[in-house]
Amino acid sequence: MKNDEVDFIAHHYREGRFSPANGWKRLGVVHVSFWKRYRVAAAVAATVFISASAAIIYKEYRAADTSQPAIEVSVPGALTEVKVIDFENASLNDVVRKIETVYDVKIENLPSDGKEYELSLHYEGTPTELIDAINDILGTQMTVSEK
Repeated sequence: MKNDEVDFIAHHYREGRFSPANGWKRLGVVHVSFWKRYRVAAAVAATVFISASAAIIYKEYRAADTSQPAIEVSVPGALTEVKVIDFENASLNDVVRKIETVYDVKIENLPSDGKEYELSLHYEGTPTELIDAINDILGTQMTVSEK
């Protein structure tokens, strides 16, 4: 049985000519030193460790409920009152209830799936502007009227 590839190598073989190191050099691949590999691995490990630590710290120390009481500013008329209101991961139903309480208004056309929407916001202004902003964000058709 004759193998042409083995015969070719045996016929053309010269010392150092078929060296793997020389072949890598011809292809432009540079040998990476032993210590450089460890430096890269250490940098990757440090990045992973810092990212994991930051995630743990964020989860541990973030505030569960940062809502603050509303600050009342006296302006005549419920629909033109400017107040500050805060929510953190609150359902749309809870947001509407708090708006109605703080501004002393009635909100109509609340969607039936209001519990599925969650809002986090800090708002300072009138109830009409707030409901208009929520309508734009969620695509709802809620309206505000005085009680």
